[in-house]
Amino acid sequence: MAMNTDKRNRGGFTIINVLVGIVLLVAGVMALGKSNAETLRGQSLAQNRTNALAIARAYLEEVRTRDPWSLATESPMMVGGDGVPTSLGKFKRQMTVIEERNNLVRLEVEVDFPRAMEPVRVTTYQYRGNALAGGA
Repeated sequence: MAMNTDKRNRGGFTIINVLVGIVLLVAGVMALGKSNAETLRGQSLAQNRTNALAIARAYLEEVRTRDPWSLATESPMMVGGDGVPTSLGKFKRQMTVIEERNNLVRLEVEVDFPRAMEPVRVTTYQYRGNALAGGA
């Protein structure tokens, strides 16, 4: 009889041990999946922000080559990742021109993108010179 009880005590894992192990494994895999999804979301947001900043800077440099006296505020327009206007673009670009003085304007380019908490803004000043300052 002693031999029979020894076999019973030496048995393998119980069903409870297996279920607890499965639950812990599933919880770990789910946590890993959520962490991976959050990492991808953060990378996507960072990439969109980088693209928006590049679009804003490139457009601001293009605007600075124009005649400073002809600059005016522009309404928002959709642009692609390369800054070219398109109705299917995922970025929205807008330029605001604010006259600080008679010969100085502030240029603000704002680029909004999907899931952005706030748009990217790039600001610079453009000196107009004295061509139309009225000092003649």
